[in-house]
Amino acid sequence: MSPIIQFLTALGQAFAALTLYGDEHPMRQAAIERLHAAAHAVLATGTPLQLSFIDNEVIAGARPVTELRGWEWGARLAAAGIGRVEMSAAPSPEQIDAMLHEMRTRIAAPAEPVRQWSAGPIRLGALRVAGGRAESASPVLVDSVVDALQYSGLGEELDAIGFVHNEVLAGRDVPMVEVEAIVHGLANTIRREQDVMLPLLDLRTFDEYTTTHSCNVAMLSIGLSEALGLSDADARAIGTAALLHDIGKMKLPQEVLTKPGKLTDVERLLIETHPVEGARILSARGRGNGLAATVAYEHHIWYNGKGGYPGFAFPRTTHYASRIVHVCDIYDALCSKRPYRAAWPREKAISLLESITGVELDPTIAPVFVGMLRSATLERHELDAAHHA
Repeated sequence: MSPIIQFLTALGQAFAALTLYGDEHPMRQAAIERLHAAAHAVLATGTPLQLSFIDNEVIAGARPVTELRGWEWGARLAAAGIGRVEMSAAPSPEQIDAMLHEMRTRIAAPAEPVRQWSAGPIRLGALRVAGGRAESASPVLVDSVVDALQYSGLGEELDAIGFVHNEVLAGRDVPMVEVEAIVHGLANTIRREQDVMLPLLDLRTFDEYTTTHSCNVAMLSIGLSEALGLSDADARAIGTAALLHDIGKMKLPQEVLTKPGKLTDVERLLIETHPVEGARILSARGRGNGLAATVAYEHHIWYNGKGGYPGFAFPRTTHYASRIVHVCDIYDALCSKRPYRAAWPREKAISLLESITGVELDPTIAPVFVGMLRSATLERHELDAAHHA
């Protein structure tokens, strides 16, 4: 049994002991001692203990703990506002006891305002992302994602996605905990806004284009996946891949990405390397990131396999998820204002999509997307550039 599994098992046993026995009962004390020993075993590996709880998932560091999917206490802690548990160093038995008391108090009164709590090296709080405002070296993050994503203008999603991009730009791994939280929030936004099904973002400046575009394509892809009849789990998986589809652009010079005029042939070839770079970044994370890596690699390849980039030696069909993201990517790119052109009206963009269906776009997916656009109200929330200053 891994140290993380041992710790979580001991935590569940401690909760049970606190429910059944009084403060001085030997069983309660034994449960605290087991949890204390389990915490030391995790920290003895040389890695700080960092746990996140999202829906029915338990995530250690940035990797799901698949053995404990659906773990009861994870869902109860998340519902009580404890989406994150961190230990930076070995705690004392008294600090473990205090942590358990705080957790039990929160679970018993989940309606209380969410607040941060700490005791020595232990910290509890809501799942958080830095949004570019916390020190990058700190594991303690700021600005609640899960709470802030309760539709407050969608500015927090941009902050969170900007944080993800900055982590990659700094050469660190893609923070998948935050990515999953963002996608969960976007999916909830789409379901909550029945009449405004596709809330999209717009900015008054262009230097945040990749961040905004990633958010839009993720929302569109989740909505399209649901319109195609895919399960919630599949829609969220595709939303995650869509959110990361342009992550390879973080490896390109910003002056090329934001150039206001026509690109040179050399600059165009450089831009066309971003799918390979994105696939490389995501593949380096190992198992569990195959879909995101595939979509990053394929999202500019045509449905018939004969156009787009990177080119195939022999034409083949791309992944279904890549074809979903492809049409959403094109639409949002057309309807976003850029330094070198104005945003296209919706109907003009739809006309172009229809003209390339069957060649560049999947003929079973594109019509569903067009139907979704015409039946839904698209509300674009314009964000002042000062929001990101």
